[in-house]
Amino acid sequence: MKKKTKKTKIKKLKVWSYKTADDKFSLYIRERDGKCVRCGRKENLQCSHYWSRQFNGTRFDPENCDTICYPCHYGNQQGWEHKKQGAYRNFKLEQLGEERYVLMEMRSNSTVKKYDAILACMKLLGKLI
Repeated sequence: MKKKTKKTKIKKLKVWSYKTADDKFSLYIRERDGKCVRCGRKENLQCSHYWSRQFNGTRFDPENCDTICYPCHYGNQQGWEHKKQGAYRNFKLEQLGEERYVLMEMRSNSTVKKYDAILACMKLLGKLI
């Protein structure tokens, strides 16, 4: 007599696109902060990456990102996007402390594959177990 074995179905994981991961992560950061961390505005909020999104090691790193309104981000020559080594750097150093800032800088320079960065984002946002 043959024993019946249970077959377990394995659900294939659908990995997000870069755009989907960026959109969901941006919303997560804006909801986390709720207002511009520079001036306190609650309109025209954006997710600012201290270390550029080109660096997969920190692309979806909450420590690398802050909610900033458009004027404080890009609005004029005083926008933090134009002063990454000035006021924005000082803010990040105060926010994180020197040790965490240096660790974040090291993560930004690490080699992380796009796929792995997206999986880390999905895990952070509770879409992966």
